[in-house]
Amino acid sequence: MIPLFYTLNGLLLLSGLLGLRLHSGDRRFAFSLVQTLLGLPLLAGEYHYLAHHLETRAIQVILFSEIIFALIWLSMALRLRDATVETVGESRRHVLIEISVGAVVTAVAGYFLAYRPVIEISDSIPAFHNYSPVYFSAVFILATVLYAFWRLEQFWRVLNSSQRWEYRFLVAGSCLVCGTLVWSASYRLTYLVIIPRHLHLLSGLLLSGWILMLYAVVRHQLLNRKIFVSRKVVYSFVVPSLLAAYLLGFGLLSLTMRTFGLEMSFVLKWLFVILGVLAVGLFASSGKIRSRVHFFISTHFYVNKYEYRDEWLALSQHLQGALTETDVVKALRQVLAESLYTTKIFIWLGDLSQGYRLVSSPENPDEGSHEKSLSSDDPLIRFILTHSYFHRQEKEPNPAWQQVVEKKEAFLSSLDLTLLAPLSIGNQLVGLFAFKFPCIPCIPW
Repeated sequence: MIPLFYTLNGLLLLSGLLGLRLHSGDRRFAFSLVQTLLGLPLLAGEYHYLAHHLETRAIQVILFSEIIFALIWLSMALRLRDATVETVGESRRHVLIEISVGAVVTAVAGYFLAYRPVIEISDSIPAFHNYSPVYFSAVFILATVLYAFWRLEQFWRVLNSSQRWEYRFLVAGSCLVCGTLVWSASYRLTYLVIIPRHLHLLSGLLLSGWILMLYAVVRHQLLNRKIFVSRKVVYSFVVPSLLAAYLLGFGLLSLTMRTFGLEMSFVLKWLFVILGVLAVGLFASSGKIRSRVHFFISTHFYVNKYEYRDEWLALSQHLQGALTETDVVKALRQVLAESLYTTKIFIWLGDLSQGYRLVSSPENPDEGSHEKSLSSDDPLIRFILTHSYFHRQEKEPNPAWQQVVEKKEAFLSSLDLTLLAPLSIGNQLVGLFAFKFPCIPCIPW
């Protein structure tokens, strides 16, 4: 675990270089807040680990992690004002100075922790001397956290009532973290020892502050209100997440059995392993399951305009070489099937003077049916002319919707349709799409 802790702290520290690419104060505050939300559970986990593995190497990594977290916490405190007030973005020189100071502090701390004896463990209690590296580390943490607390108090004073409602949990969690670190550093400076039973309390208090801060960020969308999760990121994250959840569950089960003095038999262990691999294989090979997962992701993570552009680019690629109406309809149908994850697609083409004929259906993708044509005065056509779509399970129906359902229920049931949407060129209705799936996806009509 010690090398893992060093690696995670190193990555967290190096991530600060990404701040050079951010040009506005609010984005840099959001980035510092993300670093803090990543560093808090890491530090709490290290305290918990040290409580059960009281050794010199573990104490060294904790002290190193405290220095890094103090630098990140200071960076966030310096940018608190940028969260609510539009300010001129920091110059690149200021960011470079901040990174340089952080690098110097980290290098000095790493040198003394690695090459100088920092602490002695006597009677299961780590102790150190005045003016030792641990002493100056506690002084640095105390000064940094007190300054951050002063910045928090200033930040809270300038907020109006509505802003206080949004940031109250963030400020409360931050104050809890500041109070916890001030108490810890003050106790070390006063008694020159680290009490093992305090470590569990430190871990619990830091996690409580992290939960409050995370709730504020998620509930009130404090991360600059511009961060979104791409569908492509989620797609690539599904299978690793399932595998990680399986391995985590298997590990927790093994840990629980060891805690209660139980042994996992050879048969039970390999049964879990084989069944887990089988489940992952079924998911990877099942087209129906993958389609349902993709459909869920598309309806919940389709929020950015550049992802809409991807669909139009895909349509342009399919339209290359399409010279006839049949080729165009075929390309359109393929793009809709790939983006909506359904094969039950109906396409009508026409105009208001001659009506609309069915040119593509699940049974005959390349051919239509005159029996299912829609006249220009059909209730569905009249409804689509004044509405952006027609959904069969509308949650808040209006009188016009109810009239369509009463007159076209048999038609909708025979085709098993859920959603109808217009195909328009300017203000002219040139066709209709119809689909069958559980809910309305967020698609750019």
